[in-house]
Amino acid sequence: MTTFLLIWDASETGYPSANLAADITATAAGKVVAGRWTFGSRRGGTAPGDRVFLLRQRADRGIVASGTLADGLIFPAGHWRGQPGSTFYAEVLWDRVLPVAERLPFEELLHDVPGHDWRHIYGSGQQVRPPADVALQQRWDEHLADLRR
Repeated sequence: MTTFLLIWDASETGYPSANLAADITATAAGKVVAGRWTFGSRRGGTAPGDRVFLLRQRADRGIVASGTLADGLIFPAGHWRGQPGSTFYAEVLWDRVLPVAERLPFEELLHDVPGHDWRHIYGSGQQVRPPADVALQQRWDEHLADLRR
C-alpha cells in the first residue's frame, strides 16, 4: 500500500461547505463516503486501497481527512473550478473527515512526521514514502483517539 497527499486549497470551490458538513457527519457516524479528488500531475503509480490524506493548505493548514483509493485509477474530467480543460482525479473512499477546527495541525506534522518535505507540497498526488507514511498514519490515529476523549 502506498500513501499519497491530496491537497485542498481551503476554498469553498475546492470543498463546498455543504459537502464538507455532510462528509463530516457521515464519517463521524462510521460511514465511508465516496467521492473524487484531484490527483494533480500524477497519472499513475496508484492501486486500489492506497492510503490518502487530505492536507488543507493556505489557511488553517493541516490534515482534515483520510481515506483510500477505490479502484486506483486516475482519470481526466472537467476542472473542479469550472475552468476550460480538464484535470485528473481518483475515486476516494473517505473514512474520516474532520471539521477544520479539529484538523491535525501542520506544525505537528513538521514535528511528529519526519522524513517528508512538508514545506514543499505544491499539488495533490505527492507520495509519502517510508518511514514517513507509517509515522503519518500513527500520528493520525493518535489524533483521532485524542478527539474521542
